[in-house]
Amino acid sequence: MPAPINSFKAALTSGTPLIGCWIGLANAYTSEIAATAQFDWLLVDGEHAPNDLRSILEQVRVIEGSGSTPVARLPIGETWMIKQYLDAGVQNILVPMVESGDQARELVRAVQYPPRGVRGVGSALARASRFAAIPDYLKTADEQICLLVQVENRLGLEALDDILATDVDGVFVGPSDLAADMGHIGDAGHPDVIEAVLDAIRRIVAAGKPAGILSLDPVMQRKCLDLGATFVATDIDVTLFAKAIRAAAADGLSLLPDQVASGIAQTGAASKYLQQLCKHWSHKAQVTFDETQGSVSFPDGNRVTLSAGDTSLTVIAATRARGDLARWQQVIEAHLARFAFREEFRIDWSG
Repeated sequence: MPAPINSFKAALTSGTPLIGCWIGLANAYTSEIAATAQFDWLLVDGEHAPNDLRSILEQVRVIEGSGSTPVARLPIGETWMIKQYLDAGVQNILVPMVESGDQARELVRAVQYPPRGVRGVGSALARASRFAAIPDYLKTADEQICLLVQVENRLGLEALDDILATDVDGVFVGPSDLAADMGHIGDAGHPDVIEAVLDAIRRIVAAGKPAGILSLDPVMQRKCLDLGATFVATDIDVTLFAKAIRAAAADGLSLLPDQVASGIAQTGAASKYLQQLCKHWSHKAQVTFDETQGSVSFPDGNRVTLSAGDTSLTVIAATRARGDLARWQQVIEAHLARFAFREEFRIDWSG
C-alpha cells in the first residue's frame, strides 16, 4: 500500500485554481469551524500565529476530516523541522522567506528520502505512515509531498529564476513582507509592490510552476487568477473574526441610548466661535455650519451641535453609550476657550 495520494498537489500540477484561507487563531475548534466553509485549502500558520507542532497537528487532523486540504506554514525552513512536520503527516508545507536557488534546493532535499534527499527515516514512529501500517510509505512518500516556497523580498525576486529551476512544487509571493522590503511597509497596495507581485506571478506561471498569493483585495485576487495563479488565499480567520466581533459589539451597543450633555456660554461672539470650531474640525470630521448653526460628527461617535445667539452659544455634546462624555465636554470647551482667549469663556453644562 502506497502513501496517501495528495489531491492538492495533483490539482496544482494540473493547473486547477484553488481558493484558500489563512488560519491563524491557533485553535483546533475554530479550525474545524473554518473547515465547514469548504475552502479548497486552509493554511495553518506556524510563522506568525502562536502555534507549535502539536497545535498544528491538531488543526491538520480536523481539516483532513473535511472537504478542505490542510497546508502548514513552518516558522523557518530548517531540515529538522521539516522532518517533524512530514512525519506528523503534513503533506503540504509552505516555507517562508526563500531567497536563493541554493536554499530552495536544500529544501527539496529536506522533503525527500535518500538517495535523492536527506529526510530522516523514522516512518515506523510516524503518523505519516499510519505508524507503519503503510508498508510502501518510504518508497512512495516523496511523490506525494508538496513543497511550496515563499518569495517575499527583493533578494527572493532577484533569485526567482534560480528558485524556479529547482524541483519545488510551487512558489508563493508574499506582498506584505515585500512591501516592507521595498520601503512601503504596511502598504501592500502600493503601485510598485503590485507591479512587482504581478511580474513575479507571470514569471512563475511562465516557468510552468504553480503560483500562489494571499490577498484580501478582490481586485488583486482577480488579477492574479487571470495571470494563472493557482493557489490563492482570499481571507484570514483572525481578521474575519475581528471584523465580525467588532461589528457585533457596535450593533449591540447601538441599541443603548447615547450620552448627551447641553450647556450655554455667555458671549457676544457666539457666531464667530461656532464657525471657528467647525472649520477647525472640518478636516477630520463630518461638519456642516452657517452663521447661527453648526454640527460636527466624528467617526468614533462623538458629536457636537452648536447654536449661536446674540449673547450666548448653546452647545450640545453627545457620545455613544460607552463613550467618555466628560472628556468630550472638556475637549469642546478647551477648543472654544482657545478661540475666545480675549474673554473669560466658560460653558455652564447644567443644561
